[in-house]
Amino acid sequence: MKFDKNYNGLILSVLIFLLVFFFSWWSNPTLMPKMNLGDTPGYLSVAKDFSATQTEIRPFFFPLIIRICMNISELHWERILSIFQISLHSIVCVIIFHFYLKYNFSKLSSFILTLFIGFNSSLIYWSTYLMPDFLLAVLTFLAWFFTIIFIQKYNNNEKINIYLILIGIFSGLAIVTKPQSILGIIPFILAFIFVSDKSTKLIKPIIILLIINFSFHQLWEQYKSYNSTGTSFELLDFIEFPINMTAIRGGLVDYGKGTDLYNLLEERELLETARNLKISLSYTMDEDPDYLQLYKSLKDDWDIKNDKEFAKKILNHAPLELFIYSISNWHAFFTKRCFGPGDGSFPFMPEIIRYFYTVGYALLYRPALAILLILSLILFWRKRLFILLLSSSGILLYASLSIAILSVHGGEFPRYRVWIEYIMWFCALFPIGILLEYLSKSLYSFFREIINK
Repeated sequence: MKFDKNYNGLILSVLIFLLVFFFSWWSNPTLMPKMNLGDTPGYLSVAKDFSATQTEIRPFFFPLIIRICMNISELHWERILSIFQISLHSIVCVIIFHFYLKYNFSKLSSFILTLFIGFNSSLIYWSTYLMPDFLLAVLTFLAWFFTIIFIQKYNNNEKINIYLILIGIFSGLAIVTKPQSILGIIPFILAFIFVSDKSTKLIKPIIILLIINFSFHQLWEQYKSYNSTGTSFELLDFIEFPINMTAIRGGLVDYGKGTDLYNLLEERELLETARNLKISLSYTMDEDPDYLQLYKSLKDDWDIKNDKEFAKKILNHAPLELFIYSISNWHAFFTKRCFGPGDGSFPFMPEIIRYFYTVGYALLYRPALAILLILSLILFWRKRLFILLLSSSGILLYASLSIAILSVHGGEFPRYRVWIEYIMWFCALFPIGILLEYLSKSLYSFFREIINK
């Protein structure tokens, strides 16, 4: 009987992998990754030369994956990269299927919920993009997944196990994929502390975890110091642009008087427009058209947009206003719609199916996502799933706040949100899973009564 159950689980795992893999392939039949974002050339430069100046703000792990694909085939490396990424997506979905089973969902419910995630239009869209956001999502999911397993096993025997090392490895690789995840380990450590017995025994695993986690970043910094000049990690290199744009978006431009960015705005007669800008709260936090026009007018002035002196003046004179303006659109992280299938996707798919697919996921993101997440967190609390509650809510809060603070406008949320899509939707679909369980049991009881009569 146990063999049959394991066999059925294996069959479903293989089926999930194949369905998700070929559906993702169908979304981009050529397997040529999309490359139309301005960050892509920087990652390609690093992939070709790890001493390139772009290493100042582009970490090595995603370019390393690109380099490996290039070494496998110089002519077809783009397609190899796409296959690698959609394979990762399919593997993660298999893990998610078994993780749902751990929380006592039936195989049928787990299968359906997993396909909701596997066919997610946003995840599929970014899995065939030459950008590190999808890889970051996979690494963060694995760190979160092994955190939950580690805490459960540690609380049972208080012994350090292999899962602690895996958390450190995957969270450390996330840092050298995108620096915004540099403090992503903190929510996992806090979850470990809160749900474990408060004792000095916790110090040892936490120290080990921190050493492993930050070793990747430190080794990368050491490599750059020996092989490059002027490319060491500086926090302002990653936050000066969002500081400048948020200050302009909130009408704080006059605090930057005398800087290159201020002078450029004055030269182009944009100062009055910038002074009159303000942030208005709304459900979706759509940007002011005047701000978007001003932002586009600076498109080709990358160095001046990143004016450090302007950022320092804003930080010195209006830090509180800057912080408030930065997080004012935080809630829109959970209300923005997702990316849909692009041109050339899903050939021969009937238009009615494409319509329901696109609109269905659009509605899942807005308005359903925020509602489902709130319901799921309440369910975790009521069912005393504290490890899942704390680890999930912690990383969701960290990621959403850091993205809100570091984004120049809310239109970037659908891309940056990919970072935690797996975790977010694993949690958000819990209420739907419980509903499926209830409906399946009700139908089973109904038909059983009919048969008995």
